[in-house]
Amino acid sequence: MRLTIHRLEQISELHRHHVNIILQGKTLPDQAYFYLATFNDKAVALAWREHSPKQELLGFIAVRDITRRRGIGQELLRQIKLDAKAAGLSHLSCNPAQAPPEQQTGLADFLASQGFNTQAGMLSCYLED
Repeated sequence: MRLTIHRLEQISELHRHHVNIILQGKTLPDQAYFYLATFNDKAVALAWREHSPKQELLGFIAVRDITRRRGIGQELLRQIKLDAKAAGLSHLSCNPAQAPPEQQTGLADFLASQGFNTQAGMLSCYLED
């Protein structure tokens, strides 16, 4: 099977166990655009995009530790950027502090490698043509 990115309004019970592993104790927001990456019907990555009055946020992005460094996060972020641009957005921001302390540097490095730049403690990118 191949990697599949699902756009969801809520997380199904089928994937709840693996999602909880990815979340590492973090709770899901009540409202967001959820992106779930699955491989062989198992959740391997999760992200969500949230709208705030000031900006569009990548509120969370994480790949299960056993599946990292295989391009899953890159593909997940690519889809999020495409959807955000299709929704008429021109900018996306992320706060690396959303990750556990020991993973914040890795998240910041990953986002920087994907075109995000540091602005006032946040990492932001412009959604290009």
